[in-house]
Amino acid sequence: MIPARRTLLSLLSLGSLSACGFSLRGSQLSSRLPFSSIYLQVTPHSLLERELRGAVLGQDGVVLAKDPKSAEVVLQIFSEALEKKVMTLNAQGQVRELSLLYRLKFEARGRDGKILIPASELALQALMSFSESQAPAKEAEEKMNFSELRNDAINQLMRRLAQVKLDE
Repeated sequence: MIPARRTLLSLLSLGSLSACGFSLRGSQLSSRLPFSSIYLQVTPHSLLERELRGAVLGQDGVVLAKDPKSAEVVLQIFSEALEKKVMTLNAQGQVRELSLLYRLKFEARGRDGKILIPASELALQALMSFSESQAPAKEAEEKMNFSELRNDAINQLMRRLAQVKLDE
């Protein structure tokens, strides 16, 4: 009897979420790209390029153009930067907290050269505790945090691209 109640409660919870307008990010029509082809001008074979390709190819009906002249939109990535700063020290002068900063500079243009998204920068930050005695684990955590910041930046970039207005 208890598993049946748990199932019923789960169904009621899901029903109330859908009734309030909840939907997963990226599942709304407004997050769909309003064009059918894009050229990515980004450092070849980089992790950023791979993840951007995946985000674009995850869109229905959008293809990656082989050259900028055949694309409706050209996304140019100017730079990607990872920064790490010491935020706090303990009484012995050892690092206690780090600030991780991810910066992505980009611009989007139309086929005719019209600027669709002016040169912009996304800057995302995460704070991370640090302990010298756990240095290998903290290095892995730092890499994971930078990866999450990159993914968040790509998601924000995709949402900005979804708002582009093509005047054709």
